[in-house]
Amino acid sequence: MTAEDIVTNFIEIYDNALDADICHQIIEKFETSDKIVRGRTGQGVDLNKKDSYDLTITGLYEWRNLHSLVVTNTFAYLKQYLRKYIFALVGAISPGILDPISGKVVTLTHENFAQYEALWMDETIQKIYRPSWINVQKYIKGMGGYHHWHSEIYPHPREADDEPLRRVLFFQYYLNTVNEGGETEFFYQNLKVKPQQGRLAIAPAGFTHTHKGNVPFSEDKYILTSWIIFEKAEKIYGQKKLL
Repeated sequence: MTAEDIVTNFIEIYDNALDADICHQIIEKFETSDKIVRGRTGQGVDLNKKDSYDLTITGLYEWRNLHSLVVTNTFAYLKQYLRKYIFALVGAISPGILDPISGKVVTLTHENFAQYEALWMDETIQKIYRPSWINVQKYIKGMGGYHHWHSEIYPHPREADDEPLRRVLFFQYYLNTVNEGGETEFFYQNLKVKPQQGRLAIAPAGFTHTHKGNVPFSEDKYILTSWIIFEKAEKIYGQKKLL
């Protein structure tokens, strides 16, 4: 699988996206947490499908600084991703923005995006999208893994607002290097992404990018992962600058 194949598959890999020191801090803080639980799928704990130890850091006071750092860092790479795949930003929602010269509302499109990017890209992304809850996960060498082929969009049996149905992308930071095994394997793309410390993968959340996490054999595997989701409709369409 070549770099060109990865591009056309909408799977973007960013090496050295997270500093090694930050990766170590996250792992060390994870290991001392008393809030770690067994990994769950939408149907609950099932080790035949997912064998991991998970910690949701969103909303935890002691994680607030690292959480903020990860969100800010991810936003920079999300911007790169959306510049490349612009219709993820201007296709479904068709945002309206204010032209600073004419004072008129214009529709942001792939054709005029370069003209308005500097003024409106950040705000447009933040009105349409947000990160979901952020999880740190550990997979024990020789046994851990997300064994089940899965995608990320589905009606959740225990969430009233069905947030998983609003997932558009998922992102995953590899917090340590695994020399043997532990790849994120994409079924239809015939692609394996090796765990390399600081590496970030961003991919579509739908069934076209069905994937699994292979068993790590040489080291335990640590990742930080979440989703980019649509904001609720009332926030998107309730803003005066996005019509």
